[in-house]
Amino acid sequence: MKSRWTPIRGYRLLPLLLFLFSYGLSSAQDPSFSQFYANRIYLNPAFAGLEPGIGVSGVARMQWARVDNGFRTYGFSAEMQVPAARLGLGLHLLNNTEGLGRLATNQAGLVLSYTIPGRNDNLHFGMEGRLVQKSLDWDPLVFSDQLDPVYGVVNATSVVPVFDRVFFGDFDFGMVWRHEGGFGQGKRNASRVRSHLGLSFHHLPYLVNRSARGNDSFLNLDTRVAPRTTFHGGMIIPITIFRGAGMDISFSPNFKLDMQGYKFLSFKENMTVGTLGLYGLVSNFYLGVLYQNRVFLPNAFHTDAFILSIGGYTNGPGNRRDAPPSFFFGVSADLNSTGVGPAAGSVFEVNFRYQFANGSNANAHMRGPSLRKNRVLDCRHFF
Repeated sequence: MKSRWTPIRGYRLLPLLLFLFSYGLSSAQDPSFSQFYANRIYLNPAFAGLEPGIGVSGVARMQWARVDNGFRTYGFSAEMQVPAARLGLGLHLLNNTEGLGRLATNQAGLVLSYTIPGRNDNLHFGMEGRLVQKSLDWDPLVFSDQLDPVYGVVNATSVVPVFDRVFFGDFDFGMVWRHEGGFGQGKRNASRVRSHLGLSFHHLPYLVNRSARGNDSFLNLDTRVAPRTTFHGGMIIPITIFRGAGMDISFSPNFKLDMQGYKFLSFKENMTVGTLGLYGLVSNFYLGVLYQNRVFLPNAFHTDAFILSIGGYTNGPGNRRDAPPSFFFGVSADLNSTGVGPAAGSVFEVNFRYQFANGSNANAHMRGPSLRKNRVLDCRHFF
């Protein structure tokens, strides 16, 4: 969730933004992904180990394509499910580079999740501890005290670099509730509906303890990392009337609300961005349309983008035709409508996920009555 959501009229102000960032005068914003459920561990650590076996996933995001050294974000995660202990384990890597100063953020984290199963509900808890390194190349940056109105850059700057690399630790925590059931008269109109709600706290030490400091200042200032709170949820509603035609059709409404800043749950003082949309799933393919805004109400000043995404699942070569899909792929494009977006170019994102040993049974360790009463919900569709 970078300040990239803020409507800036001139994208040549990027060096100045980096300067303010390094001074700690503006709160640093985390990257935000358009296909947020394709990057589940980043969205919420409670999603780790959601599927049986071992899974790997990756994402590449290019923002402001027409701007030199715009935002470039790359992520990788590996996770596995330990069904006997109801645990999920994960490794999460993230790289984000931006601006003329090549401000780079590298993160490496370990993720642990735990599932409390029920008959039709699961409750997932997850946490991630990670190390963060930030680096900055000062040489390309030009500050205002170096400029002469006639001759251009002629003066030396009073800004004295202290660090070109900083390190600090970080911690996230999240929870997700998942439910499978039906609604409608006699539960026949929509059976096996999947729904979920999630809440995650990112940079938790700086939310719980306001005196805590993350050494992310290149000028060795006493700054605090801006906490981020994320609410998310969605449903998968199967359309039963098409089953006789040999097609598995579902609709999936989803939402995500990010709030990042120093005032907990303050809409006025935090960077608040909402994403709301609908996916259509036909067999193993999907098409999604989402709307992203600083607020949910349509407004020409606040509107950021419409997000179009397409993707699907496949068994991959060598797998049985009736085997659960093991390979996921997805691409998306943000159609920016205001602010810096139209001038700087659109946002493009590519995701993949591959699941090894996906045919294993997550409930194989349960026997008899316990299987009927409590079970770990599978992950056949989407989330």
